[in-house]
Amino acid sequence: MKQAGLITSPANRYVKLARSLRERSGREKKGLYLIEGIHLLEEALQAGIPLEVVLYSPQILAAPRGEQLVAALQEAGYRCLAVTEELMQAISTTVTPPGVVAIAPFQASSLTRLLSRPSPLLMVAAGLQDPGNLGTIWRTALGAGATGLILTRGSVDPFNPKVVRAAMGATFKLPVVSGVEPATLVRELEACGIKLVVADVSAPLVFWQADLRPPLALAVGSENHGPGRELLAAATARVGIPLVGPVESLNAAVAAALLLYEALRQRQDLIYTVDLRKTYG
Repeated sequence: MKQAGLITSPANRYVKLARSLRERSGREKKGLYLIEGIHLLEEALQAGIPLEVVLYSPQILAAPRGEQLVAALQEAGYRCLAVTEELMQAISTTVTPPGVVAIAPFQASSLTRLLSRPSPLLMVAAGLQDPGNLGTIWRTALGAGATGLILTRGSVDPFNPKVVRAAMGATFKLPVVSGVEPATLVRELEACGIKLVVADVSAPLVFWQADLRPPLALAVGSENHGPGRELLAAATARVGIPLVGPVESLNAAVAAALLLYEALRQRQDLIYTVDLRKTYG
């Protein structure tokens, strides 16, 4: 495996760029974000994500998995540069530096593109601020067969390092649109004939009683502020999650998972019914 000279200066342009991407302002200004750790970079490599540069600590080469990753990245044509352990610590956003960090351009989609997909199942995070919750929702939405993720204005940055880590590779596979005005979303969903089902703690309708077959957008909000008045007012249905024990609500990631997998169940039932009709007339 070819190894370039070791970067030792914090003034190196790639080191300075990587450090600037720790903050949202830097990410938005440059249109770039950080991918940290062996697992996420394996996922990015598999997904063919473009990378500006890969920075790695030579210590990672002592582990077979780390050596294989860097070799595979080099073979794929990515620029891979070795940095000191001190610089890796300065770049990384984790307490324990992962040994390898890449800089990648935003993989943002457009609202029009998401809404125009056949049989859309869209997950809407309305004003969600917790990065761990958003990353978990992203990953769950991918697993449940969603076709896109929409973040309304005021939500956490989808390329926040904590979101990217919690999404566990879903960042590279499920398209996202952020900063969408709720009024714009409502208008576009109506124009495309897409149902809007909103999680609401005060709704009398239990989520499994609602029609969650596509075309569908499922919306959850933060525990503190909910999904917002505009989405609630425009909802095709408002659905609740029954709570037997003495708790006020479930967090957004759990609520989203319940809605997404009920939507999957209903979709699978529909496919099964259609197949039976084709078979038996």
